[in-house]
Amino acid sequence: MTNLEAIKAKVGWNLSTNSFTLALTDRGLTTTDTYTATSEAFELTYADCLIMLLSSPQSESEGGYSISSGDRSNLQKIADAIYRKYDDARANNTGTSKAKFVQRW
Repeated sequence: MTNLEAIKAKVGWNLSTNSFTLALTDRGLTTTDTYTATSEAFELTYADCLIMLLSSPQSESEGGYSISSGDRSNLQKIADAIYRKYDDARANNTGTSKAKFVQRW
């Protein structure tokens, strides 16, 4: 099984092959290399694909797919957990925003 086949199987949602290829390439993985075991780069690629999925337009009427709000929340939590696990810079840019109030006087 190649990295491309593995990431498609792991995500399980319809993203374009180019989206998967881009995510793998951005993390330094080659699509045609044999998938051997889950690595940091592969897990971060998985998180990137989930974010791509969450940010892509979906339309049931155009033969696409639909993600419920519960699915969105769960996919976001999975991506956030992976980013935090590897202390990835994206970890700070995903999930719920937190404001810190500081009273100056």
